[in-house]
Amino acid sequence: MQVINTQDVQSLLDQLKGLNAPTIIVGVAILVVGLIAVRLLLRMVKKVLARSRIPTSLHSFIRTALRILLDIIVVLIAASSMGIPVTSFVALLSIAGLAVTLALQNLLSNLAGGVVLLIRKPFQMGDFIEADSVSGTVEEITMLHTRIRTLDRRAVFLPNASLQTSRVVNCSTFPIRRVDIKVSASYDAHPSDVRRAVLHAAGTVSQILDDPPVEVHVVSYGDSAIEYVIFAFCVPSDYLTVLYSLTEQLYDSFKVCGVEMTYPHLRVHMEPGKDHPSLIRD
Repeated sequence: MQVINTQDVQSLLDQLKGLNAPTIIVGVAILVVGLIAVRLLLRMVKKVLARSRIPTSLHSFIRTALRILLDIIVVLIAASSMGIPVTSFVALLSIAGLAVTLALQNLLSNLAGGVVLLIRKPFQMGDFIEADSVSGTVEEITMLHTRIRTLDRRAVFLPNASLQTSRVVNCSTFPIRRVDIKVSASYDAHPSDVRRAVLHAAGTVSQILDDPPVEVHVVSYGDSAIEYVIFAFCVPSDYLTVLYSLTEQLYDSFKVCGVEMTYPHLRVHMEPGKDHPSLIRD
């Protein structure tokens, strides 16, 4: 860690005491002209950024960082013109900058995370994402945080630093999304009958896409039922609509097609000579 050199500080104070009026006037003039030139340059940078492909959210950050850098350069040039030792001045600025950096460590971490997110673009506003045990629609991406609207209409603000290091799932990247639904049917129903019932239910949900087609597959053979998985495809914004609508329509469709949805049964079996019944679970 850098420490303050007392000799540099004393040398800087001696130089400031030895300044005369003409030297100060020249230094101030250079400072004023330099700051005006910086402002004019920043206007040009603003126009260039407006025509560039750099995300709009980064424009303000770039201009601010460039302004701070140029202002420091102008101050150093003005100090040098007045005979002030620039090395001592830079040492003091670096120490002050280190102190500010330590004090604003979390803020700067989120700021760096925001820059990376805006450059890499793992998600955009309007995308549905899952991150940090939170899922919802991205409503705002700032330099410090990302605001997400959850399904139950809550606003969650996630720090950009945590988004940069956590696992982010973007459900809106691709133009279509698959809906997975598991359902069980009796052994008495042939798999072809189950597929026919599922396709009948899928035909009543208009949001389901025809291409790719709906798929029905046998997953496993259980103790009292066959388990199936249904794959239906839709645009990402219709995911929940398809999930709930198709799940509901399966009940009626299975009845129409004569397919039994199994559920646990409990049979009471009485045997002669026994005082207590036997329980048989299906």
